[in-house]
Amino acid sequence: MAEILHPRPSPLAAAMYTMRDLDAEVIIIHGPSGCSFKPARLLEKDGVRVLTTALSDQDFVFGGEGKLVNALKRADELFHPRLIGVVGTCASMIIGEDLRKAARNAGLEEKTICCDVHSGSGDNTVGAVMVLKEACQKGLISNAEFERQKAMLEMATEVEKARGTARDEYLDTAPGDSPASVARAIIETMKGGGHVTCVLNAKKETVFLYADLILAMAAVGRKLGVPFETIANLDPEVGLPRIRGYAAEVLGEFQRAGCAVDVTTGGLDEYPLAGMRARDHLLAHPPDLAVVSGIPHAVAVEGRIRSAAVTVGTRATFNLKSLGYDMVVAERDAHSVSLGVGKKVRGSFLGAALRREVQCR
Repeated sequence: MAEILHPRPSPLAAAMYTMRDLDAEVIIIHGPSGCSFKPARLLEKDGVRVLTTALSDQDFVFGGEGKLVNALKRADELFHPRLIGVVGTCASMIIGEDLRKAARNAGLEEKTICCDVHSGSGDNTVGAVMVLKEACQKGLISNAEFERQKAMLEMATEVEKARGTARDEYLDTAPGDSPASVARAIIETMKGGGHVTCVLNAKKETVFLYADLILAMAAVGRKLGVPFETIANLDPEVGLPRIRGYAAEVLGEFQRAGCAVDVTTGGLDEYPLAGMRARDHLLAHPPDLAVVSGIPHAVAVEGRIRSAAVTVGTRATFNLKSLGYDMVVAERDAHSVSLGVGKKVRGSFLGAALRREVQCR
């Protein structure tokens, strides 16, 4: 397989998000102060205290264990966390820092998850698996849950390399179709008596952006008096407690809005498997238009069903267009929208366009 030349997600960031999912209240980045700055800021929006040991060039020569010990002790004094996460960085891992030794010396080993990860560790999912393995060894999750999560992450990596933005040496960027034009196509299909199926195949907290499309579709359906079908990976009994809570919150908003989920494909951490289940259902019961949001490349129906994809990022948009999706909408940044908003469904570009269209018809 060719080397990937365009930027890819970091296993270090994936490790931090997984620590958040395990309800770590503090995460310490053992590295330079600017390392993983954007993920750190986003996680702070979600209520996680993110600290850095701010390693300098002097520490690269003489070691930074003392800084990490001090940071751990100070974090415990300031925030009294039940669980602390410590992640390595390229700098600390290259010089061979022992994260667990520092946690022991700080007297906090029992409530600290250490992850010897850096941005060159491999696929981003590697960082998540490393954290989950540590959590399993500490008894925070069962071995069965670890194996399920690991299998999902490995499947996600396979999907990304086969059909996602890791499938080619270089993928270009593209703006996608305008939300207004896609909204009109959806409404015209419904008004013409066509059957529309909405597939929500979201990843964890990004569901709070993509679920808005279902709420908007419900408004369209009520206005036009036309039903639509919803397929969603919103099983509230699957995943870590935080992730199950996301599914329950969205389902509650759907219920209050009169939205029904016709087919449940799995949990919010099962998007690769849920995508396959959604694909099988769509091919067995083909609609006149399938609108797939979240991680559409996991739902391989393009070319066989008229399809619209809703995703994030101009490179993902280009990828979905090149796969063969008929229409693609580039949404707002899902993490920025979803984190730190009280975990409520927030407006999407396509959802707003749908609401505008039904008001003017």
